[in-house]
Amino acid sequence: MKNHRVLTLYYHRVNILESDFNQLCVSPTKFRQQMLYLKHNYRIVRFEDDWSMLDSNAVAITFDDGYLDNLEYALPVLEELEVPATIFVSTGTMGQDMELWWDELEALLLEGNEFPLYFELFDDQFSCRWDTSTLEYRKNCYMGIHHLMKSYISFEKRENWLMQLWKWRGLKRTVRKHYLTLSSRDCKELARSRMITVGAHTISHPSLAGLSRESQEFEIKASIDTIAQIVDQKITVFSYPFGNPEADFDQDTEKICRKYGIRKAASTENALWSASTDLYRIPRKVVRDWGPVEFEQKIRDYWNEQAGTG
Repeated sequence: MKNHRVLTLYYHRVNILESDFNQLCVSPTKFRQQMLYLKHNYRIVRFEDDWSMLDSNAVAITFDDGYLDNLEYALPVLEELEVPATIFVSTGTMGQDMELWWDELEALLLEGNEFPLYFELFDDQFSCRWDTSTLEYRKNCYMGIHHLMKSYISFEKRENWLMQLWKWRGLKRTVRKHYLTLSSRDCKELARSRMITVGAHTISHPSLAGLSRESQEFEIKASIDTIAQIVDQKITVFSYPFGNPEADFDQDTEKICRKYGIRKAASTENALWSASTDLYRIPRKVVRDWGPVEFEQKIRDYWNEQAGTG
């Protein structure tokens, strides 16, 4: 058995924001520097390729969520440098009438100057009251609500909570330009590039393991079907939202992916792919807004980390 490995990197956004609480953005300049370094130093492969046929170590590039800036800022760099990448798109915000829920939550709790002294959430199961008088307290509130929204409530309940927060702030629900995700037209344009593979990433970006089998199946199948219809091709790759094995996806999730034609699925397990890796648990390592020197060191560290590379 061959002992080569693949380092799969995952990005979210290529943009510059005033506030980036979740550290999702890499600036366009740094992204180009990072791609140049990888192109000059490593073999870059497509996520969907059969890596068992490789005869050397390699790197794969992926993006999660489907932000509009993937098209605006990442694609030109990828095409210029001829670097292939896979973009996993969450379909629920394609109408561009809402933001991804963690961005909306961040805007409601962490942006602006005038806040009520406390926020009281009304819910039949998770009612709670948070002190929101300072930024630090609001960060605590953000983390608490994020945790519940991610793993314990339905899309419908999440929407109800967000509307409670908009009312609490006394603001009209809006979508910020710099937080737009891909529309169906944008997604089609991405798919036309020979550098891009489009994959599915659920509808509403939940932690799948917290859902019933029926709800998991709906989130996965509907997102695959939507993307397939838009790009007019079969979708064979998928990325689990949040991506931690067992915590965010389980054996049921993997079986559902197989059922609907997925041949390879990406996790966020912090490891490298090797010939013995489960194709439905491809590990990936995150990339942040690192300059050239720090990025080079991080990549070297990623290759040298031995834990969990099987």
